[in-house]
Amino acid sequence: MRHATRAAALFLALAAPGAPARGAEIAEYRTRLDVGADGAGRAVTSLAVAGAPGETLQIPIVPGWANPRLEEAPEGLTLDPPKEKAGAVKVTLPPAFPAPTPVRFTLVFDVPEAFVKPEDASAGARLTMPRDSRTLRVAFVNTEPASIKTFELLAVLPDGMRVQAIREQLPKLKRSEVEARVRLGAGDGRQNALLAIAGLKQGDSASMKLEAVPARPSPFWLVVGILLSALYLVCFRDLVSPNTRPASR
Repeated sequence: MRHATRAAALFLALAAPGAPARGAEIAEYRTRLDVGADGAGRAVTSLAVAGAPGETLQIPIVPGWANPRLEEAPEGLTLDPPKEKAGAVKVTLPPAFPAPTPVRFTLVFDVPEAFVKPEDASAGARLTMPRDSRTLRVAFVNTEPASIKTFELLAVLPDGMRVQAIREQLPKLKRSEVEARVRLGAGDGRQNALLAIAGLKQGDSASMKLEAVPARPSPFWLVVGILLSALYLVCFRDLVSPNTRPASR
């Protein structure tokens, strides 16, 4: 009798509204941020969420990204109208799908200022980088209970720009990690940088900061070429002079 009473109490505790339960998990969170020549951008985030049919969860987003909307989603998945400057968006999974198969969908964002505003030399402040350099910084925090197993953010620079330096790449690598936190690459003639992390729990953050410059030849090599050309003309002026005549026999 005593064992039956304990079993009944345990059942009621688990069935109570406030009882803890395992919530949804974000299996994949992959974003591609395309930056335009004007410094604005468009971000496409592909997600795979493992949860219960009809479950509602908050998806954390990058601060400053605006106008989130569904681009691809299975029937029955809904996105609540987000609040202005919200740090997450509310998504309800379809009421019927073959759990535990992850539900895949895509969110699209407008990024008004992918590039940080350039330094203003007219304000009298000393410039900390070349005038034509631009800074791209993306910071993400998992503010929600759902953990993220795989997080990737690919930033694609405008045509004609390249990464001069990686100024920030967080979190720092663990001893068990071999590859760099931010990896540079290229595709379709444009340079990119990939921030990749495995395992983001609530409160964990990730960020990268890039310094980008126009992908034109350095003025240094142009000056070197001019000096070498001048030196050649001085040293071998007899060979290139139009008055040079073959010696008569």
